[in-house]
This record gives sequence, structure tokens and C-alpha cells, in this order.
Amino acid sequence: MAKYDSDEKMIMINRGDSTTISFTAKNQDGTQHTFVTGNYVIFRVTEARKESNVVLEKKILLESDLNTVLIPLTTEDTKIGDIINKPVDYWYEISEETPGGQAQTGIGYNEEGAKIFRLYPEARDLNE
Repeated sequence: MAKYDSDEKMIMINRGDSTTISFTAKNQDGTQHTFVTGNYVIFRVTEARKESNVVLEKKILLESDLNTVLIPLTTEDTKIGDIINKPVDYWYEISEETPGGQAQTGIGYNEEGAKIFRLYPEARDLNE
């Protein structure tokens, strides 16, 4: 199960599930943002209140100009940490970065607080 609450910008997913995040952005003037060929869109998940502890990072190289970037999360991507028995909240951000390292955050911590990536429990695989 994967869900996205667009009001809260919260991602909710069971540990070990796969999904694809569809990311769009608006410019400051309200027009549709175009993600530029050669730039990267970076999705990072960190431990809550420990932004230096990145637990998941997906870096997507843009091979054409796009208005929507798809960020695939695999089963292995969402197996963060050990088996859990209750939901665990992480923080996430999505940014666009030039090859020279200049970044612009599209979704991330702001005056409304952190953006939550909530991981729900999964049953242990007998082969683990």
C-alpha cells in the first residue's frame, strides 16, 4: 500500500512495498515548472530530526525537459532499517540540482514543518 496526502505532502507506504512518486512543481509566478535536461531530481529520506542521516536517496538524471518527473521506489528502497512493529516517521525532500551543484528544493521542510515519509510495518520474510 502506498498513499500520498497532497494537503500534508505526506507519503505513506508499507516497508518493502514499491511505488512511483509523480513530482511536479510550480514556479514562483504560478506557472508550470519545467525540469531541465541534464539536471537531476533528487529524492532524499532522512531520520526525523536528524537530517544528516540520509536513509534513502534516489537521483534521477533528466534526459529530456519534463513537467513531471517519475521517481521509482523499489521494494529494496523501502526496506529501511530493521523490521518495525509500528509506523515510523521519516522526513523527506525533493529537489532539482544542476550538474554544477546549484539546488532548488521543491518539497521539503518549510514554515509548515517537515514533510513526512511514513513507513508502516511489514511481516518478516521467513528467508531473512
